[in-house]
Amino acid sequence: MNLKYVILSLLSTITLAQAQNTPIQLPDELRTLLQQANANYPVLKQQQQQLQAGEVRVDIARTSMRPNVALNGSYNYITPVPQFAVPLNGQEVVAKLAPNNSINANVSVGQTIYDFGRTDAAIKQATDNVQILRRQYELTQQNLAYQVAAAYYGVGFLQQGIIVQDSVIKTAGANVRLLASRLQNGDALQYDVLSQEVRVKIAVNRKIELQNQLERQLAVLTYLTGNTQPTTGQAIQQFQLGSQPTPVQLFDLDGQFQNASTGNKDIQLAQDRVKAAETDILVSQRAGQPSIGFSGSAGYKNGYPLNVEQLRPNMVAGVNIVAPIYSGKRYKLQNQVAQLNLNASRYAVDNANAQLRQTIAQLNADIRSNQTRLANLETQVLQARKALEIANARLRNGVITNVELQSAETGVEEAELGRLNFQYQLLLNQLELKRLLGESLVANP
Repeated sequence: MNLKYVILSLLSTITLAQAQNTPIQLPDELRTLLQQANANYPVLKQQQQQLQAGEVRVDIARTSMRPNVALNGSYNYITPVPQFAVPLNGQEVVAKLAPNNSINANVSVGQTIYDFGRTDAAIKQATDNVQILRRQYELTQQNLAYQVAAAYYGVGFLQQGIIVQDSVIKTAGANVRLLASRLQNGDALQYDVLSQEVRVKIAVNRKIELQNQLERQLAVLTYLTGNTQPTTGQAIQQFQLGSQPTPVQLFDLDGQFQNASTGNKDIQLAQDRVKAAETDILVSQRAGQPSIGFSGSAGYKNGYPLNVEQLRPNMVAGVNIVAPIYSGKRYKLQNQVAQLNLNASRYAVDNANAQLRQTIAQLNADIRSNQTRLANLETQVLQARKALEIANARLRNGVITNVELQSAETGVEEAELGRLNFQYQLLLNQLELKRLLGESLVANP
């Protein structure tokens, strides 16, 4: 490698590091697959139901301050009942102190008047739990989109890899026929023909492996989207041979990390859990507070002297006050547990930030490495193709050994597959960076 090429390579690397991070242009069929995934992915459906259940729990918490109305009725047959005889007009009249048929029917009303913030704390706790469920749903939705995109582009990568293998098989097969013809003329050895035939078999086996991986990738797409025949015709366009990948900007950890932590869904989820833990402390503090309530009922019952069998209107109304005095340190211990959970949640946020910084730093290293190696492979591919052209010309003229021919063929194959692999890895790096920054693949409608 001469000095001129070294300088050009360094300049290209610096240019890539300073380039703007151009958004990935999604094919229409990928957008369709993302929509199908949002509509059909079972985990999203499960979390949607859990989110709806959480919203119902908020409504349940609000009902604590609403009146409770009930229709009550009871019948009891009692015998014997307390009674005594009273002389009246020369006769004894039996007077009962309780009826044999005891009847009580009423409508009761209960209403909490004031509970010193316990209901408000319970509502806030339920609302915080809903926010966590919503954030988990958003996180799953985001990860699903990037999984679909990675699988989609994986299909294109494997399809292009199969094309490269077909080219290898075609070239090696042509050389087998040429060497077989030369063997008949006495200009080649049986060993040369067998070696090329082995190379063809190796290339065929590699193609079979790529086809197997392609089928597995399509199965992943089917699972994620619910589409048994996902359309992936445009995926291969991202990996056209000779095409230049879009430069990916290295992320500025020192200057832009705060923006990254603000948009990262995992950190947002950890922060929501901190808020929920703070609310748990509030709930535990309010648990030992008094409560004041109203209760009343109106209806009919019997059992009133002197005619105990007669049903009469009945009404009761009153105010209830419940003030806990001693509970065996239960509330204090609950508050201690809530405080420990809050501390743990705060450490979880710190850990999420540290993991994000570490992951982005590693991703920067991968992007820098993949872009540099990809730039080097562009030259390697051109050199390998030129070497193969020379080798084929020498083969036709009978001035090349079989080892030299195989080396030239292997050089082209490795260079093409290597460049294709780094293109794919660089695309995955770009997708992962967008995911970490909390960016959506599809703009919100």
